[in-house]
Amino acid sequence: MTGAFQARRAAVGVTANRHLHDGVHRDWLRRRYLEALHDHALVECVILPTIDGKLPWEATVETFRDLLPRLDGLVLTGDESNLDPNIFNETERSWHRADDDVIPGVRDRPRDRLSRVALTVAIELEMPILGICRGLQEMNVHRNGTLYEDLSLQNKGVVHHENPNLPRDQQYLPVHAVKVVPGGILSSIVGDSELFVNSLHNQGIADTASTIRVEAVANDGVVEALSYPTSATFQLALQWHPEWHASTDVNSQKIFQAFGDACRAYQTERAEKWRQSALA
Repeated sequence: MTGAFQARRAAVGVTANRHLHDGVHRDWLRRRYLEALHDHALVECVILPTIDGKLPWEATVETFRDLLPRLDGLVLTGDESNLDPNIFNETERSWHRADDDVIPGVRDRPRDRLSRVALTVAIELEMPILGICRGLQEMNVHRNGTLYEDLSLQNKGVVHHENPNLPRDQQYLPVHAVKVVPGGILSSIVGDSELFVNSLHNQGIADTASTIRVEAVANDGVVEALSYPTSATFQLALQWHPEWHASTDVNSQKIFQAFGDACRAYQTERAEKWRQSALA
């Protein structure tokens, strides 16, 4: 049984988003995430559904404490909606369903709830985590960091949002440079060079949490990558979208490969703990 446990391909949970159209709620995510994870991280994907908040916070956490130990990593995907920091606030947590929970392109509290509880349990388990775009903002706010609600109003000097007049694929082309900070996780993957990245985000990091390491910054000082240095495993987030051109971009491939390697190492470690427990 131990051999069969170790032989399976690593599996990761991937956060869905809530889509509301014609009054009908749907969970969805772009296949680019799944394709990049399958082809370059070499993992299988389990889509994690968004959360309405019908159960209390404590009951929802217990559900995820049962679910996530069956997985080997967590991916926090991007989305057009803005993050509601109150979902992540310990004292003001907006957990119960409300009529304005989902406003297309503006708000997605069911996704906020999903990321909040998934991050809480994944951190408890010291599980590999990869945050992308919105996922970076969630990882910062989860540690009590803050966001600019509209980064374009800060006049930072770099345009961080997409041009909606361009075709979708062109919106994901690289548009500005980021400087990789030496000595971090990202530096160990892609080196200490500059990266040229795409940029499609309305919100952005204002203040980083004290327990976060900055891994890359744009030329205007906006944080473009971060990690959780208190974890012994891979817990990294990027403000850009490495999944979009992963089939042709070497650095994007390296990032997904590093995440996949961390998931396999985590899987092996769990298998060994299971084996030792069975022998005890």
